[in-house]
Amino acid sequence: MAYNPPPSGPPPYFGYPPPPSQAPGAFAYVPTPVMMPVFPPPESHPSQPTFVTNYIYPPQPIPDPINIVEQPEYPPELLDWVPTTPGEAHTLYGRAYTAGREGWDGSPLWSIRAHHNGGLILGKLAIKHRAAYIPFAGREIPVHNFEVLCAPPHAVQWVPASNGQVPPGAIIGGNTNTAEPLYVGRARHRGSLSPGKVQPSHEACYISFGGSEVPYRQYEVLCRTSNF
Repeated sequence: MAYNPPPSGPPPYFGYPPPPSQAPGAFAYVPTPVMMPVFPPPESHPSQPTFVTNYIYPPQPIPDPINIVEQPEYPPELLDWVPTTPGEAHTLYGRAYTAGREGWDGSPLWSIRAHHNGGLILGKLAIKHRAAYIPFAGREIPVHNFEVLCAPPHAVQWVPASNGQVPPGAIIGGNTNTAEPLYVGRARHRGSLSPGKVQPSHEACYISFGGSEVPYRQYEVLCRTSNF
């Protein structure tokens, strides 16, 4: 069946482009160009900085440690009590601490301690004469087994005190049978400088001399130096 075009108007659209007409005097339909909007290119923005996370830095040299010098605690090995006897005590020369002097010949006196009547009592050793004594209950008591105080001179110092008082750093060397601390002390008596014991509850320093226990209200106490 033949197709008859309508009296007016363009032929129906069968696709693009339409096929040319074979009839004389026919015309071809050309679609009107359609103006498409043209959008400007996006506005250029300055580049933003790039952030890098989890950046691995190259290894840096480790600086040398800084030595901080602090005031050391008192080394216990610098102060020691060494067991001995009057006949063997001479082996401690160079280690034993000279705590006093005999008045009549100037020979050294060392600080000692010995167990007696349930206590650990401080006294003296006349090393040249191999004689050791402790002051106790009003008497000068000879002892034959005791301990000698060994310490370098720069580690300790004598500090004046009185009436049973003891300064900071005072060295506890013994105790009574009731556990009262006894401190290393010394006092001058008849030309001698004799080590003995400071008993705070008695407000005195006791030394032994001529068979007796002699009390002194004014005395010196052996203390640690500020460097230890």
